[in-house]
Amino acid sequence: MNSRFLFNNFFSLVFKRQLEFEFDKIPMKAVALSRRQRSNLFKIALNRLLPISQAFGRPYMAHISPSGLCDLSCLNCPTKDMRTRGRKFMPFDTFRKFIDEAGDTLLYVILWSWGEPLLNPDFPRMVEYAARRNILTVSSTNLNRLSVDQARDLVSSGLDKLIIAVDGTTQESYEKYRKGGDLRRIVENIKLLVAEKKRVGAKKPFLNLRMVVSRENEHEIEDFRRMGRELKVDMISFKAFSTRQAGYENPEMDRCFAPEMEKYRWYQYRKNFRADRRMGKYWCRFPWTKPTLFADGTIITCEYDFHYEYPLGNINQQSFDDIWFGDKAKKFRRIFQKNRDAFAFCQDCVYDYTLIDGCILERELLHHEE
Repeated sequence: MNSRFLFNNFFSLVFKRQLEFEFDKIPMKAVALSRRQRSNLFKIALNRLLPISQAFGRPYMAHISPSGLCDLSCLNCPTKDMRTRGRKFMPFDTFRKFIDEAGDTLLYVILWSWGEPLLNPDFPRMVEYAARRNILTVSSTNLNRLSVDQARDLVSSGLDKLIIAVDGTTQESYEKYRKGGDLRRIVENIKLLVAEKKRVGAKKPFLNLRMVVSRENEHEIEDFRRMGRELKVDMISFKAFSTRQAGYENPEMDRCFAPEMEKYRWYQYRKNFRADRRMGKYWCRFPWTKPTLFADGTIITCEYDFHYEYPLGNINQQSFDDIWFGDKAKKFRRIFQKNRDAFAFCQDCVYDYTLIDGCILERELLHHEE
């Protein structure tokens, strides 16, 4: 959501008080926007447009980690790194305090980070609380665990969008990366969610079946499309593969897992399987637009700062505005503006040197007839 997009949607924002946009190619629509939300968006647009360190507005989105724990052992995931911070479930009171103090300008919250959000028993309650503040919610899950009661709670919570990570159509390809997962169980859990939506006549959550395309599953792309249609999800998407999830480039793993088909690669590789840096760096404005809240209450500028190299503060101990406009945040933005690579977690950013904007290679919106 850059400044050009906001100005192109000026009429809709001012007169209709709504905004249609996409998150990871998933259609989103924010309605009944308050005057404060709308004016804040144009303040944010200035930070998107101008190369200055001062933060003009408050965030319009937030990245929140309900859980720093996971039931899988995926390759390269920071969850299994003992140095990763916030490895716990976020208490509801921490979430509530953040929403109470930052929610007046938020359009949506991203409810996952390095853990499995549905493991947190307070997850549906968090969604409901955000929804009461007219904040859209989107989450992502491996969906290896889901009971009938949990499916009912999830549908009734008002969750807007749910990404279901299913990186393969056979157990053999799926478990190459998603260690400890059970594809058959996931398929049954998807059916459970779809059935619950149908039972109560709910349109939400919008279900996005997603595959991270790698060498292990690229031969299953068409099967994956068929599986999504048969399961009657709302959208199928294909995400680009990157080994930088651990915060650094890993050419040997890219050599093993990067897709053979170049159309499904996120990077243009050199012979040593390092990304071709001629593609250029990502114009990152996250320190001005999107705080990341980890499960222990720590606020950082990016989820890749999972070792807390530069924490801005803790919502359990300070007010949000004191953190967002405080001295640590100001110092970080000044340094970031001059030299982003001053921070180790920025040096191998997944969004640098990419062939496409964002991380979604393809999508297909599905419309099912009853």
